[in-house]
Amino acid sequence: MVAWTGIARREHSREGLRYPSDMTDTEWALAAPF
Repeated sequence: MVAWTGIARREHSREGLRYPSDMTDTEWALAAPF
C-alpha cells in the first residue's frame, strides 16, 4: 500500500466542501457540456 504524499494530499483535498462528494465550480464547468 502506498501512502499519500503531502503534495497528493493538497492536490486532492476536498477541504472547504460540505460533503466529500460535492463538486467545485471548476468541476461543474467541466461536466456542464454533458
